[in-house]
Amino acid sequence: MTSDQQRIDSFRQAAGRFASGVTVVTTALDGHLYGITATSFVSLSLNPLLVTVSINSHSPILDEIRASGVFAINVLGRHQQDVSACFARRGRGRSKERFDEVETHSEATGAPVVTGALSWFDCTVHTMLSGGDHIILVGEVVSAGGGTGQPLLYWSGEYRELSTAEEAEADIGRIADSLSIQLHLHGMRAEQLLEAQHAVEPAAAALAARAASDDQVAQLRDLVEESEKHVHDASRYNPLSLEFHARLGLLSGNPAIAASVGALNRPRESVYAVHTNAERATRAVEAHRRILQAIEDRDEDAARRLMTEHLGVVAQGMPC
Repeated sequence: MTSDQQRIDSFRQAAGRFASGVTVVTTALDGHLYGITATSFVSLSLNPLLVTVSINSHSPILDEIRASGVFAINVLGRHQQDVSACFARRGRGRSKERFDEVETHSEATGAPVVTGALSWFDCTVHTMLSGGDHIILVGEVVSAGGGTGQPLLYWSGEYRELSTAEEAEADIGRIADSLSIQLHLHGMRAEQLLEAQHAVEPAAAALAARAASDDQVAQLRDLVEESEKHVHDASRYNPLSLEFHARLGLLSGNPAIAASVGALNRPRESVYAVHTNAERATRAVEAHRRILQAIEDRDEDAARRLMTEHLGVVAQGMPC
């Protein structure tokens, strides 16, 4: 075996250890539908809303996407292994008017959306970039949505399932992410975001003080300490700070509150990112530490009060 082949094999083995969701990329052109299975889906940008997926440069679907200017990314649920297999087979991804084995419908662009998909992103083509033997397809999301259920995962050459606890968290995350996208597309104003935060996040902090396990609190502390290291780098600090708030929702133990807090992720990032500086970041970390301490002390009233105070300080620095 050559050194190049060894390097390729090692690369494949290493890449296969990264667990990924499974998607089907679809488009429509001149009365025909096209689809292909892909696992390289990534959410890229919030402003504008961009997603990416990589497709082998020899795949014929790329020509159809170039011509149509639209495509949909369908995130498959655990019950849709047959859908994944269907679009992974050579020659099965092209059909006249409808796919024989898979039910679809159209949303905004006319690209087929797989019925029953865990979530979907209906896109216009933003950019198509060369990436070695693949084309990186960048889409601007014009509509998005989803249903309920657990994700279809692919790891080390096989389909996998989440544990019960992971399933519950993934369900909440999926619901929150779908609503978060819709809120962002709708255009949530700063004052509306602050009102929503005041309504749910103090309750989340109080419930976290009651329900969070010692391991969960330790993980929250690690998150705060990591964010403190990056107060002078907004690009690294902001995601950690936003994760603190989202994590409190999950630690509340209440799925409705967790989903509500998580749904504010994209509006939070959109509104707060441009206003972050080292001084504000330092103050926020100090507030997060106080909230964390109240949670560690199992002091629900203090956790609620400190979160309310923190949001009040945030509101003072925001142009509403």
